Amino acid sequence: MAVRPKNLHNTYVAPSSPHLKPIIICGIIMALSARSELLAPGSPLYDHVLSRSPAALTWGRWLQNALFYFLFGAHAVETAVFTQKLRVHGVSVASAAWWKWVGTCLLGGRFCFLHFNRVVGYG
Repeated sequence: MAVRPKNLHNTYVAPSSPHLKPIIICGIIMALSARSELLAPGSPLYDHVLSRSPAALTWGRWLQNALFYFLFGAHAVETAVFTQKLRVHGVSVASAAWWKWVGTCLLGGRFCFLHFNRVVGYG
């Protein structure tokens, strides 16, 4: 028996447990990976750890860039895919709910998909 898609009628359901915490953690990691001053002189990380080793500074910059491009790239692709799910479940582009869902997906990626599936009755 096929599951009929639940129509959300342009509503947004904020994430709750167990998906809220991973979405927040993803958002924090994305924000930190976008801040270049974390690895600059004057930051606690630089002053106490990275200034002692040029190799650690190089590794830190590489890790920050890798996280930035991976997370923002993957979440951008997931958000594009997610917009199709919104359309199928009755959330139109012109609604405020659409923007809330898209913002949540951009921050939470996979965890937003899990939350959305629970909301529409797939999980």
